[in-house]
Amino acid sequence: METWALVVARRKADKAVRRGKRDWERTFDALPDLISIIDINHTIIRVNRSMAERFGLTPAKLVGRKCCELVHGMELPQANCPVVGMTRDGLVHNKEYQEKIQDAFFDITVSPLYDEEGKITSYVHVMRDITERKFAEEERQKLQQQFQQTQKLESLGVLAGGIAHDFNNILTIILGHCYIVDQNIDSGMDQKTHVKHIEKAAGRAASLCHQMLAYSGQNKMVQARINLWLLVDENVKMLQSAIKKNVNFELDLKFDVPEIPGDCAQLQQVVMNLIINAAEAIGDKNGIIKIALKKIAVQAETDFLGNSIPPGNYACLTVSDNGCGMDEETQKRIFEPFFTTKFAGRGLGMSAVLGIVKSHNGALQLSSTPGFGTTFKVYLPLAAVTDIAETSPQNNFYVSEKGCGTILLVEDEDALRIIGSALLKAMGYTILTAANGREALEIYSERGSGIDLILLDLVMPDMGGIDTYRVLREISPTLPIVICSGYSFEDIFEEVEGDDQTAMIQKPYVPEQLRDILMKFLGKPE
Repeated sequence: METWALVVARRKADKAVRRGKRDWERTFDALPDLISIIDINHTIIRVNRSMAERFGLTPAKLVGRKCCELVHGMELPQANCPVVGMTRDGLVHNKEYQEKIQDAFFDITVSPLYDEEGKITSYVHVMRDITERKFAEEERQKLQQQFQQTQKLESLGVLAGGIAHDFNNILTIILGHCYIVDQNIDSGMDQKTHVKHIEKAAGRAASLCHQMLAYSGQNKMVQARINLWLLVDENVKMLQSAIKKNVNFELDLKFDVPEIPGDCAQLQQVVMNLIINAAEAIGDKNGIIKIALKKIAVQAETDFLGNSIPPGNYACLTVSDNGCGMDEETQKRIFEPFFTTKFAGRGLGMSAVLGIVKSHNGALQLSSTPGFGTTFKVYLPLAAVTDIAETSPQNNFYVSEKGCGTILLVEDEDALRIIGSALLKAMGYTILTAANGREALEIYSERGSGIDLILLDLVMPDMGGIDTYRVLREISPTLPIVICSGYSFEDIFEEVEGDDQTAMIQKPYVPEQLRDILMKFLGKPE
């Protein structure tokens, strides 16, 4: 016979169990997440009020239905179902789904429930609506893309100003020398010297065009031997004319830095972004940008994140300014894409700088003090470059060896067609000309057997170079074709790759470059 004390204790325990059950049920139903308990066969045992209301049914009508059918509208569970994953490996699984039935995004988590023996008997299936968060993320990405485009336009504006200034200077040089030659003015220099000056100025103009193509991303990424001293020097000179006159430059560029393997366009972007960022940090006050380049042996250095820089020989580029500087929080975020701050410049392209440096197996250091300025150090490894192509051809403007054969020159610009014909005739070739692709095909259909090679411009009206090339290749797979353009060859590179009867040459080129390509196909006269 139980004592009164045991009866009271049992009643208290039963009351506590009932109270605990009520509290659990209230909590279960009060949670905003869509929660269900399902058995090992994916059958719903119980749902909370939020889930029932979301599906517009009573809890009783949801019990007994398959989870996959209710949530996903499918008869069988998906392969990436969290329940399937947990059954397979016993681990808690979490997935994001876009559910067509509810027209919403959910974060779904599944956790196991065990019996006294530790065996899984059922699962707690939790669906959290993340639709608003996903839409907010998409909106943020759109704003980031818009901001990125704005930054690119601003940086291109700075670049365009420098390009225009340099081009005007180059044109002044060319026009001046042409006038002296044309008027037979006694300048103290012979005509050949004037021509050399014109050629040199044209080379500078070509370099500026390549930089514009590189910055706009229209140059195919090619690793080459980079003269870093020359690259830095040329970019500094170009930007000096575009940056406000309140900013002075101090250069300490060592000549003994060996060539490095790298992508010229990308490294130009690094130099330009670092300099523009420094200028923007200085703002309207008087300031100094110090740029140094030297060879350095790294033994025990760390990058801006504290990671060790592999020991070895590096080219070290340092860009310092005495601008507004950055606090620690800004320094932590300066390499985030699209990061901006009201007082420290816009961090223009700094995430791109970091990515490029990493892709060159380099490292980057950053030091900054608010009110005193910022210093960036870029370490680029010096490696064996014997198998890497030179970045620029020799500029020997002469044609000494004569060729033979008939060449069809296809060029839409009259002036280029005239000078091209003159140069090719001077090389010893017989010349036919066409102003566009359609005219070239007509000439080739009439005189195909008498044409030994076609020199084809890439960008032309009516029928462009790419379409013309395709038709010519159908007619004559072995006809030598030399494609030339002032634009990038990106659009046609894959199409002509592997075609050993096709070569490409970038405008502007010197006659010797063209002569070497022509003689490769047509040989020398016997």
